[in-house]
Amino acid sequence: MLKVSETRSAELQQGRQFAVSLLGSITWTFFSVVYLLAALDKGDWMDVGLCLFYMIVAFLMVARRPVQRNGPWWDQVIGWGSAVLPMAGFRPADGGWPIIAAIAQALGMVGMIAGVVSLGRAFGIAPADRGLVTTGAYRIIRHPMYANELLFNAGFVVANLSWRNGLVALLVLATVVWRILREERLIRGYTAYAEQVRWRLVPWIW
Repeated sequence: MLKVSETRSAELQQGRQFAVSLLGSITWTFFSVVYLLAALDKGDWMDVGLCLFYMIVAFLMVARRPVQRNGPWWDQVIGWGSAVLPMAGFRPADGGWPIIAAIAQALGMVGMIAGVVSLGRAFGIAPADRGLVTTGAYRIIRHPMYANELLFNAGFVVANLSWRNGLVALLVLATVVWRILREERLIRGYTAYAEQVRWRLVPWIW
C-alpha cells in the first residue's frame, strides 16, 4: 500500500513538473513571437537576439531533464519572479548613454545565448537539481547565464536612466543572488565543481 502511495505521489509530482514546463514553454514562446514581430517591424538586431534566446528557452522548457531535487515553493516564486521582473518592471526613460548601453547589451545577449546552449537540458527557471553542468561557458564562471542577464539588464538601465529602473535592477540582482545560493545547495556535486571554478558571476570579485 505504501509503495502504491509513493508511486502516485511520484506521478503527481511528474505531472506538476510537466504542467509547469509546458506553461513556461508557452510563456517564452509568446515573448519570442513578440520580439520576432518587433524585429520584422523595426529591424532592430536586439529584438532578433531576444527572439532567438526565447525560442531556445521555450524549447528547453519542454526538453529539459526531470528534477532530481527541488526546493520549497518559495524558491519557485522567487525564481519565476526574478525571470519576469525585468520585462514587467523596466520602463523606457530619457537620457543615458546609448553607445555604452548597446555594447553592454550586445555582450550580454551573446553571453546569454552561449550560457543557455551550454546549460542545455539542465535548464531551469527556479532553483532545482537537473544535473551539474561544467562544460562550455560553465568552465569560465559558475553562473554565466545570470552574469550575462545582469549585464544585459545593466545595459538597459544605462540607456534608460531612472530611479524606477535602478530599483528594479537592484531587486533583480538580489533575487539572482538568492537563486545562485539556493542552486549551489541543491545541486549534487557542486562543492567539487566550486573548487575547480572559483568565481560565481565576476572573476576576481564574486
